[in-house]
Amino acid sequence: MNEQYTWNQAPRNISVGTLVRFVPGRPRFRGEDPRDPGHDNDGEALIGQLAVIVSSGREDVHGWGGVFRLNMVRGDSLSHFGDFLEVVQ
Repeated sequence: MNEQYTWNQAPRNISVGTLVRFVPGRPRFRGEDPRDPGHDNDGEALIGQLAVIVSSGREDVHGWGGVFRLNMVRGDSLSHFGDFLEVVQ
């Protein structure tokens, strides 16, 4: 019996210049809690932080919605998976 959800997804279509917020990623397996996006370069929790997309999503080996290059609103930059990004309306 396969206990995995279908969680593998191609890079998300989020345009360069879009404002996004870090949110929990969906569970990968039955019984798993939503996934935490982790911490930034300074050790601060990413949940709720805002960033701007500066490069389109590229394929990632995990199938976690692609890897995006982001500029954080507070000034630094990092790369992260699309599964943990929510477009701010």
